[in-house]
Amino acid sequence: MAKYIHTSTLSLLEKTLGPTRTSLARKKARLAFVTFDPSLSPANSVFPKTLSMPSNLITINHANVFSREKLDIGTRFFLEHLMGDRHYGKIVDLGCGNGILGLTAASQHPGSTATFVDESYMAVQSARESWKANQLQEDKGRFIANDCLTGFPANSADLVLCNPPFHQGETIGDHIARRMFKQAHHVLRPGGELRIVGNRHLNYHTRLKQLFGGYRLVASDSKFVILSSTLKSQ
Repeated sequence: MAKYIHTSTLSLLEKTLGPTRTSLARKKARLAFVTFDPSLSPANSVFPKTLSMPSNLITINHANVFSREKLDIGTRFFLEHLMGDRHYGKIVDLGCGNGILGLTAASQHPGSTATFVDESYMAVQSARESWKANQLQEDKGRFIANDCLTGFPANSADLVLCNPPFHQGETIGDHIARRMFKQAHHVLRPGGELRIVGNRHLNYHTRLKQLFGGYRLVASDSKFVILSSTLKSQ
């Protein structure tokens, strides 16, 4: 859309990729044409950035990753209440971003495997590089760019961790979260757990109760709730 193509956007394209021009607007949209100049990339980019995280972990953050400049407050709260004492063999970080949830879970449960899933290739690459930077066991991490958990087999996970987005572009709502919860219900083994964090006003507990038959309030503050639901045995 033409309203999103600002002078600053074109300047950034020229700085990082090469000479840039735009088409005339048509139906409120226009095209940007960039001629790639290999001498500019990637030296002029400030990304990826390395951030220090709780539990002496670090994350590698590429340019299009959520909260790439600092740890967001929802995730920080989630990390304080991430998991209990039980062992989880197969962990999924759904909508992983830079992977800090899965990284933390895997570091707390040596021997477990962690699968990082996000629709963003930059996010998946960030999680992969973060895993390597923290010197976690190479064959225990999987990194998949995917539409949520589409195509994942049933009964294949013990724990799904999720900080679901409530906006996609200009669309705001819980439609993505609802899809994530439904697919998590499909991939969890009987007794497996979905643990999420979300803004209080989103009322995720209602959907979890519908899907799982119940939920547990793990923790809450003035802005966020952390909820857990367990898949009942058949």
